[in-house]
Amino acid sequence: MEKLLQIIDLQKKFELHILNEKQIDALHQVTCDVNEGEILALTGKSGSGKSTLMKCIYRTYLASSGQILYRTAQGEIIDLATANEHVVLRVRKTEMTYCSQFLQVIPRVSAMDVVASGLVARGRSMEEARSATSECFERLSLPKELWDAYPSTFSGGEQQRVNIARAMISRPRILLVDEPTASLDLKTKDAVIEMLLDLKRAGTSIILITHDEHTLTKMSDRSLHLENGRLKEVVYA
Repeated sequence: MEKLLQIIDLQKKFELHILNEKQIDALHQVTCDVNEGEILALTGKSGSGKSTLMKCIYRTYLASSGQILYRTAQGEIIDLATANEHVVLRVRKTEMTYCSQFLQVIPRVSAMDVVASGLVARGRSMEEARSATSECFERLSLPKELWDAYPSTFSGGEQQRVNIARAMISRPRILLVDEPTASLDLKTKDAVIEMLLDLKRAGTSIILITHDEHTLTKMSDRSLHLENGRLKEVVYA
């Protein structure tokens, strides 16, 4: 199995300016890798560094030191820790998707258009995009009367389903997903798990943060446990 991502001696420090420049070591010399078509789970208590690691990979956060080596579909090796913004944006647009816990959208855009726009941006017709979105919504049991409504009016669980659909619909090479099944009922949770497994079977690599044992057991090939910003153990499924 080929490596898609290699993280080497990654460190992330935060400076707290309001506390006399006090430094917080959020990640300390983290080294790990992700294989093609693998689901890697990040586990650990709140504040252990899971989200910080994911945000460094996506480059929401700039690493303090170390390497994040990503191999593109064309075989180019990009260090996401040091690459310029144009390169990072290209990777995000064509190969990598990040799905946070919370849906952030323009207020007066329908749920259908929120999700379909991701496929249109990648060259699909609006008709194809809306058809694919409808399929996603049906699998996620999102009521049809909500498809053309504004997600800002939805419940937390309904917003989460829109968020998951938007992240998965473009079938990225690598998906970073934070708590995809939190606040979902068991039936919807299993639907999300099955859709993520479908992505894996199609070749997508997934990095997953979850505190849900049901999701962890059914999905992960391997788990990395973080504690106080340090990698403590690797657990195989």
